[in-house]
Amino acid sequence: MDIIDVHVHIFPDKIAAKAALAVSNFYDLPRTYDGTLASALESMDEAGISRFFAHSVATTPKQVVSINSFILESRDMYPDRIIPFAAMHPDVEDLPGTVSDIVKQGFRGVKIHPDIQRFRLDDKNVLDMFAELEGKLPVLIHTGDYRYDNSGPVRMNHVLDLFPNLQVICAHLGGWGEWERAAGSRLPGRPNVFTDVSSTLYAVAADHATDIIRKFGVENVFFGSDYPLWSAKVELERFDRLLLTDDEKEMILHKNAERVFGL
Repeated sequence: MDIIDVHVHIFPDKIAAKAALAVSNFYDLPRTYDGTLASALESMDEAGISRFFAHSVATTPKQVVSINSFILESRDMYPDRIIPFAAMHPDVEDLPGTVSDIVKQGFRGVKIHPDIQRFRLDDKNVLDMFAELEGKLPVLIHTGDYRYDNSGPVRMNHVLDLFPNLQVICAHLGGWGEWERAAGSRLPGRPNVFTDVSSTLYAVAADHATDIIRKFGVENVFFGSDYPLWSAKVELERFDRLLLTDDEKEMILHKNAERVFGL
């Protein structure tokens, strides 16, 4: 079976180990891999994953260009395996020009992480960024963190009230560490809201995770491993414990991503 992983972070070799460790420390979670493209491919191969969305996070506006160049170079090396998502920052110097370049360069979406990038989803400059992206590219957003008030379901819903045509993937079943809050919010059922199972199944019991998935709608959920934190093989084993039918699992493992992204 074709399997698509929508949540894979990769970093240039010279900074990969440091970057992966920083993410691990930020969440106080284990780091299984070193964050390099080579070990990402090894993890995907071990799990039998054929394609994956590759992305990284720009902690400063100046990092956007270099990160995106690295993602495109990686895609060019493995065009049959890597689906590129662009880094983005709301404070880039030329917002319209940057978004235009990202579209022209063939990125399939944009990745942001409000907690690591240190902005609120509904800050004025972030809303300006969403206005520029609406109708052009989907945005994969790290959503939720019980320690901060940057990316939670309330702010995400505020953004979507303002930009109903913005297509978003609210990662981690809609709210990392805030799964109940996300499931009980207005996120499930919105027409342009999708989610993934990354960095969730280690903490949420299979029956509970299944219930949350059904609230979002099985057709709106993607598989994600959150490499380099987790082993894709282990995440697939956790995914297989969900109380879903084989057809529903196949939708999440590849059919939904193929449909939504035209793969």
